[in-house]
Amino acid sequence: MAQLFEIKKVIVGPRNLEAIVGLAPSAPLMTSEDPKGTELVLDLMPGLADHLCLGDSSSSFGEVVEDTELAHLLEHVTVELLARTDVAGDVSSGLTTGLGDGLYQITLACPDDVLVAGALSSAVWVLQWAYSGGSDPRPDVDAIVDGLVSLVESLGAEEPELASEPEPVTAPAPEAEPELVDDFADEPETEDLTPEPEDAPEDEKDPEPGPADAWDLGDVPRPHLVR
Repeated sequence: MAQLFEIKKVIVGPRNLEAIVGLAPSAPLMTSEDPKGTELVLDLMPGLADHLCLGDSSSSFGEVVEDTELAHLLEHVTVELLARTDVAGDVSSGLTTGLGDGLYQITLACPDDVLVAGALSSAVWVLQWAYSGGSDPRPDVDAIVDGLVSLVESLGAEEPELASEPEPVTAPAPEAEPELVDDFADEPETEDLTPEPEDAPEDEKDPEPGPADAWDLGDVPRPHLVR
């Protein structure tokens, strides 16, 4: 048999998870169309018979399970798996609404979207097994439940590590500026060894410069750089 159900869309709200599922054209629409498949599901999960069912002709799902929509059975199998995890909180039932053309909307209370989505996928697999003849291997419901719990716990443990505060970076101390040294500070004063001129006789002394000689700079030594 082809895939019985296809989960086409999942919407996670603040309190509920809504899944749009499509039933294969070749699949039975009602559980009464394949009594053997329905019996296999009830034998695998006998607790389904004790579910409350407020939207059907009887308040007990066990009284309607043999002749109800296959999508309705999918809803209750999902709820049973959630209840058996003991981590789903107060999950009593869901709601199945027909949308036409083989489409159904299944609404489930959603304490954890990963848990509910995983339970819905597992319920699809259980029904696929039952309405495909129930061949071996037989689904291990306890193992399915343990797997769902482990999945939620593993995701809860993978909390992102808080980034450690970076160690303060100490700026290197600025290099000391080179001390300015006066190249001439320690040099000994040079002694002027130029002999002082002897006093010339009065008549040999240069006459007082006149106005014409005042700007004669020919005899003035030129300045030169001293290093």
